[in-house]
Amino acid sequence: MQVDMVPSGAMTARESAPAQPPAFAALQRIITALPRGRSRIARLLAGKLRGCFVAVVPPFNLDVRLAIDPSDPFQAEIWLGAYQPHVVAFLMANVRAGSTVLCAGLHVGYIVSIARRLAGPLGRVLTAEPDPIALECGRLNLGLGDPVRDAPVEVLTGGLSDEDATLELHQSNVLGHSSFATSHHEATLTHAELRRGDDWLEERGVASVDVAVLDVEGWELRALLGLRQTLARSPQLVALIELSGWALNDAGTSGPDLVAFLRSQGFDVRWASAHGHGCRYGVWGDRVEKGDEETANDVLCVGSGVRT
Repeated sequence: MQVDMVPSGAMTARESAPAQPPAFAALQRIITALPRGRSRIARLLAGKLRGCFVAVVPPFNLDVRLAIDPSDPFQAEIWLGAYQPHVVAFLMANVRAGSTVLCAGLHVGYIVSIARRLAGPLGRVLTAEPDPIALECGRLNLGLGDPVRDAPVEVLTGGLSDEDATLELHQSNVLGHSSFATSHHEATLTHAELRRGDDWLEERGVASVDVAVLDVEGWELRALLGLRQTLARSPQLVALIELSGWALNDAGTSGPDLVAFLRSQGFDVRWASAHGHGCRYGVWGDRVEKGDEETANDVLCVGSGVRT
């Protein structure tokens, strides 16, 4: 099991990618200003654009630079500000200078890069990624950071779970969809290591977490069960967690199981059905009610030490 401390500003092969052409930069600014339709445009462009380039990605005020491969629809969405805007809004509202943030998985490093810029050099960001292709992209993008402005990032080569193990990983041909739980556009079946989250964080000297984003393709409850001790020490925690009933079922758990566990840990659990500056915690929604837990959406989890 490998753990990397990825320094901001590390020289990497991906950093040698050229800056985006001026015409691309102008196109990016025009499309990101659109009130809607950015995701559809990104997916249309993904079928036409080729070649990796380095660009400042939204939100532009953070000045986060990533190497973008626009032929990947998710990276095209990142480039045009259409990738998981509710997660971005959540981070912008909750990560403060000095925060300790847990983001799993790493994917290509976009969410982690935003979190570390917001947490700043006195903060700390921890992440995990079992997919070797996503891991390579994510590490290379983390090398484009700014050591003066960014929190250090520690990357677990593997996944978070409730026990240490080696497990089959359904490696997807869609970057970001690989899963321990289920086959989703599977390209190959491989193996990856899992670590019990409490043990891994204790080894890193992390007692509690302030903000968390958990999107691990159906493995969310297994990861949370392995973080039980950390959760108990983190009443201040605000988390955004993916809830996909079919993926959880394939992992041998369920939406109701996930919500019940979160509530047993003292969290107020709400659907992240709206996002933006007018929402508390950047996202907001109704409380998750019994019988609704199979709905596929992210849930906002607010710890007992945060609520007033």
